[in-house]
Amino acid sequence: MEGILKIADDLYFVRHPVRPGWFCGITVVAGSEKLGLIDTGYENTPEEYLFPFLKELGRDVKEISVIYNTHGDGDHIEGNDVIKKAANATIVCHEQEADVIPSADETVTDGDSITLGDRVFTVVHCPGHRQGNTCLFDKSSSLLVTGDTIVGTRSELIRVGKEPYIASLKKIAALSPAAVLMSHPFDPAGKNFLKGKEIDEMIQASIKVAESIS
Repeated sequence: MEGILKIADDLYFVRHPVRPGWFCGITVVAGSEKLGLIDTGYENTPEEYLFPFLKELGRDVKEISVIYNTHGDGDHIEGNDVIKKAANATIVCHEQEADVIPSADETVTDGDSITLGDRVFTVVHCPGHRQGNTCLFDKSSSLLVTGDTIVGTRSELIRVGKEPYIASLKKIAALSPAAVLMSHPFDPAGKNFLKGKEIDEMIQASIKVAESIS
């Protein structure tokens, strides 16, 4: 199936094209018995992109047990109700985003753990794009799923203020992740999966953009 980025045997990013060169998407964590999702895209993302991929993978939609929303923007949560209706999954978000994610069943805070598939992630609170914006860090593989934490040249997406945003970027840099999975192909990277020195280059470029804001 086109538009699928395979990151590991149990980890995939399902792209939903929005316009030329731009997409949003859903991260699928395919455990041995259960499926976990990070974000759900737009309302039509599940039926048009996610469900066909799961069928191709030989997995059942009803295996989706937990959905984690990195933050409350529409392109990350509009698919919540569609998936929950199909799978009766538990929806989790940071406590500061619960007011904009009415479908959330549970909330977490910085440092909490959440299990998706067979992976255990640590919640990393990173205000900047939104106050309750978060990343998920899988220490075992040194993978950081960032949602919209790193917005690169898109300075208009730094909504909470440049100081908390820069602090959040430095916070995730201190984790020294080996790989970073973003929700969009933010510039200057121009892609959403980064490894090695690409990560530091993207973070430093994003900090430079933020520092230029008057």
